[in-house]
Amino acid sequence: MRYSRNTESFRHFRNINRLWGALGIILCAVTFLTGCSPTYPKEKFRESIIKVCKAEYKLDVKVETIGRTIAIYLPLEDLIDFTFAITKQASEKINDVILSVSRVALSTDAEFDFYCVIAHDVRIPEIQIVIIKSVDDVKRFLLNDISRGEYSKRMLVDIRFSPQAQKEREIKEIFNKVRVDKKWQEQVMNDFFRSEPTALSDIGYWGGHFYIKDISLAEFLAEQIANRFRLAFREEKGLLDAYLVKSSKGSFTTKGGQRIFKLELLVEYKPLEVSDKKAASDVIFETALKIASHVIHNYRFNDFDRFEILNQQDNSVITLSSEELESFRTKKLKLEEITERVK
Repeated sequence: MRYSRNTESFRHFRNINRLWGALGIILCAVTFLTGCSPTYPKEKFRESIIKVCKAEYKLDVKVETIGRTIAIYLPLEDLIDFTFAITKQASEKINDVILSVSRVALSTDAEFDFYCVIAHDVRIPEIQIVIIKSVDDVKRFLLNDISRGEYSKRMLVDIRFSPQAQKEREIKEIFNKVRVDKKWQEQVMNDFFRSEPTALSDIGYWGGHFYIKDISLAEFLAEQIANRFRLAFREEKGLLDAYLVKSSKGSFTTKGGQRIFKLELLVEYKPLEVSDKKAASDVIFETALKIASHVIHNYRFNDFDRFEILNQQDNSVITLSSEELESFRTKKLKLEEITERVK
């Protein structure tokens, strides 16, 4: 499950997350806005998060940093229920950690752009939830520069099996088949199969180790666009009734000197609702373009050359330059002009 928001438990988690704005976060805003000396100096940044979580919420966490990214690991005994939904208790504990990290991040002289909370169910450690937020989004929310609804959509929430756990299980099965001596297995695993992730979907915690990367704004936006696309087709009744999003994957790559956003979509049409496949394809492209142009504009992100959308249902592709995407947002470029050149 990738960045899913369709369970009742997540809706509860999102609602709980809104409450901390009315509780203790005001203190953080005052500290941030007044420019006072940091409450949590960068030399004690990680230690401060651990202490706040323990002192105020009796939660034991581990903290790691890489570049401008903070990672917090939270083991829980009640992460999911028998339906594999996040429990109310786990939602509250995760939000306590988010509040703690936000307080420290906004009251320190250490410079960070993103933080991610990784929670495991200790009964089933292969299952994890990863929440990624932008520190700047937290600041903008406190300044009322973005709404509560918009702030919620900017958060990435991913519930899935741990990628590293799956990898290690498969590798160990191979070791056993070829009868690799156990004394060499750990060394081979460390040398070749335990490394920094290359994608946000690989972030996690396993076997006492963080698997994290320094998150870039571009890849965060790519995942957010893909996430918002899925969300649009679940929340808008006209889309929900006629389409089923099977896959939505965002990425950002540099190829041949070109910086490229890519959105790969697999959307099934419900035959009783959709008879015109061309019109259905246009709806998919238009929805994706509206979301992408909105997100990129609102983050004031200009460091890209092209935006590509692949509709895997019929393998059709459209490509827009950064200037054309902005022209679409401002209605200077019409959808018909774009779909005319679909490959």
